[in-house]
Amino acid sequence: MPLLRFLRFVASTSFLSALSSIGFAAELYDDYPKADEIPVGEVRLHQISDGVWSHIATQQLGDLLYPSNGLIVRDGNTLLLVDTAWGAENTAALLDAIDRQIGLPVTRAVSTHFHDDRVGGVRVLQETGVATYASPVTRQLALGEGNEVPSHSLQGLSSPGDVLPFGPLEIFYPGAGHAPDNIVVYVPSARVLFGGCAVHEASRESAGNVADADLQEWPASVARIQQRYPDAEVVVPGHGLPGNLELLGHTVAVVSRHGR
Repeated sequence: MPLLRFLRFVASTSFLSALSSIGFAAELYDDYPKADEIPVGEVRLHQISDGVWSHIATQQLGDLLYPSNGLIVRDGNTLLLVDTAWGAENTAALLDAIDRQIGLPVTRAVSTHFHDDRVGGVRVLQETGVATYASPVTRQLALGEGNEVPSHSLQGLSSPGDVLPFGPLEIFYPGAGHAPDNIVVYVPSARVLFGGCAVHEASRESAGNVADADLQEWPASVARIQQRYPDAEVVVPGHGLPGNLELLGHTVAVVSRHGR
């Protein structure tokens, strides 16, 4: 679907898209761990498909206990981690939960952008022998922000539309959105798309933290995700309940309202 046509489509169907996503999430993820069930310092794992799990942790933001998602993907007899669990304590708890519930070693980890909910805990991973990766821009921005910095650079993710195979994953840079460096991760074998913070859950009606966002480019970046992964069956946002591809249209509608 051409980019302009897609943007017109999501603008005209945003309300129905949100309702569809909410219904999908309620039907398939009624047992998905909720924030009030996860104390800070603990992590929950949720199996999405054979060899694919989400990891869910929380942080206290004022009066709000806020959840954050990442992904765990089997890679032969090892595991590949997508994003930390938002802080050293949570990430240590994540590794413990993986050891107890899955029983395979984590050997590599990818951070999807430079904010602390994606790189906070990188040092814990490095200290346990996990090779940590991010795009060169993410590493540069994390360093400038004083956040933890993944050790290895993922080359070839500098222009919107760039794709990088990485073990069982495909890593895609759609362009700027929630952050200038946000990447998404696709698991082709399971048709699972991890949208990270470039994608909002169905219940979200605000654009959230837009301190580093590009509100003008974000809708076009989401359109590239939709064009690249039309066969995705499960979409995991950075925060909150997973859904289906309707989350992409919902995200465009939310961001577009914020930018008016």
